[in-house]
Amino acid sequence: MIINKIAIVVPFYNEEENLIFFIKEWEKFISKNKSYKEFLFFYFVNDGSTDQSVKKIKQDIKKLKFKIINKKNSGHGESCKFAYNLIANNETKFEYLLQIDSDNQCDPIYLIKFIKLLNSKNYDFIFGYRKYRQDGYVRVLISRILSLTFYIKKFKYIKDLNTPYRLMKIDYLKKILLDIKKKKKYKDIKLFNSILSYEISNKFDIKWVDINFRERKFGKSKFNFNSMLKIYLNFFLKV
Repeated sequence: MIINKIAIVVPFYNEEENLIFFIKEWEKFISKNKSYKEFLFFYFVNDGSTDQSVKKIKQDIKKLKFKIINKKNSGHGESCKFAYNLIANNETKFEYLLQIDSDNQCDPIYLIKFIKLLNSKNYDFIFGYRKYRQDGYVRVLISRILSLTFYIKKFKYIKDLNTPYRLMKIDYLKKILLDIKKKKKYKDIKLFNSILSYEISNKFDIKWVDINFRERKFGKSKFNFNSMLKIYLNFFLKV
């Protein structure tokens, strides 16, 4: 196996129960795949949580190498953007960045396929395509509308714009982030990862891997139909 150091970005807001399961699942995964332990480093991005999430991370982690980044609450997209820029501009030891959410909808097992693809073809961007989804019809519908919106407005089809399972080469990610920063129309956009997918696709080929997107393990999503509609409208007007 070719060792490529990977920074794993895990944004969270009040996910103490999910984080307990997340840590156990990833530690079990690493126990079965011991060679991965040396090149995976977890950045838990605390988006202003008011529960015991931070305490649970510190208490429960036994095997993962990690750091907690605390920031004011600004939403999932802003948390991702904050962490991407922080790592891309300050952490030279990493070659790739993996973003994955803390709600346990993405199974760690797919990382094995990502790594195999990385080592065999040296892809710069590998994204999980949520082909099989158990997160509800509303969220599936919004995802389809996002892709359709881009196709209509930009004449480009990206089948899963906002996927939360993405492996990105940091050298190239850094350039994309700089390009996005220069474009004023993207200021205050809510679905940052969707914009990132679009900008990446303009310059690089994305390798898609079919994944099963599970139900949240605990709790309910903070996004209901009305909130997702507002986010979509914000996105539609900005792109």
